[in-house]
Formats: sequence, C-alpha cells, structure tokens
Amino acid sequence: MSHLPTITAALFEKILAFLTPLFLVAATSDPDEARQAAGAILGSYGARTDRELRFAALSIAFGFGALDALSRSADPALLLNQVLRLRGNANALNRAAQQNETRLEKLQKQPPLAEEAPADTAQDVLPASSATADLLAFARSKLKSMMGGATPAAPAPAPIVPLSRQQRRDAERKAEKIRQRHQEDARRAARTEERLLARANP
Repeated sequence: MSHLPTITAALFEKILAFLTPLFLVAATSDPDEARQAAGAILGSYGARTDRELRFAALSIAFGFGALDALSRSADPALLLNQVLRLRGNANALNRAAQQNETRLEKLQKQPPLAEEAPADTAQDVLPASSATADLLAFARSKLKSMMGGATPAAPAPAPIVPLSRQQRRDAERKAEKIRQRHQEDARRAARTEERLLARANP
C-alpha cells in the first residue's frame, strides 16, 4: 500500500545535532537553546521528506559557513591574499547554499511522491562537521561527483549522409564552440577546486 513519505526521526536527529554547533557562542551559549534555535530555523524551511530536509540542512550549513568565512576575512591582521581567499570561499559556500535552496523550492512546488527512493547513507547526507573546512571539502566532493557522473548511453548510429562544404564548415564551427565551452567549464571547475583546497588546507 503506498503512503506519503515522512521525515525519518533518526535522520532528523542527526541533522539537528549537526546544525546545533552553528548556534553556539563560545563559553556563553546554552546547548539546549542552541538546539532549539537550530530546530526552529530548520522547521522554517517546511521540509516534508528526508530529501527536502537534507537540502534545507545544507542550505543552512553552507549559509553559515559563508558568514563564518566573511567574518574571518574582517580580521585586520590578515594579509590581502588571505582576505581574498576567505571572501572567495564565502562566495563558493554561498553559491552552494543557493543551489540547495533552489532544489528545495523546486521539490516543494511538487506534491510528495507516494514512493520515495531510499535515503542517502549518513556519509553522503551531510559533511563530516559544520566546520568551514569540512563544508568546503563536502562541496568539493559533490562538485567532483557531478563532473564525473555517468554518461548516457549512446544513441543508435544515424545513416551516413554526405555533407556539403558549407555544412562541414558549420559543423566544424559548432564543434569548436562546444570544445571551447568544455575547456572553460573545466577551467572554472579547477579554479573552484583550488579555492576549496586552499581553504581546507590553510
């Protein structure tokens, strides 16, 4: 019998434990109050399923990571290249937060499915911790997995039709544009990975 999916209690508790440290202030915060604050902001996203809950948690975590990096960049003792690196990391984390919010909003515009795919393993659901370095490492691993995803099966070969000179030139120009676009995508991915590595290994 099909039923609407619900949030798994164990996953909710794990995510809440992950988010709670983000609301602690050193030597002054009450852990119970921090947990309540984490639960309140998590609840404000209105997640209905484990998948939606994961996107909400990552939006919060990456958003706080960006704020943390920006806060650190305000230290007047830092060198200019350190400030720029922190601001670049903040930008990367903010983009990750926005991407997860967009995915969550897209899911919430659709009715929950009667059957939902099994939840991700604990290692895939969240970063190792809410520390900025772990958030960056997690974002980097997700970027690599997206870049190295499985390629779709090739379609059946079409009949070979001789091309005119003009058609060959058009095809060559299109192929060159595609090649240049792929090179630019690869360069952007490499620059992003370098920034993430630099922040994770200061």
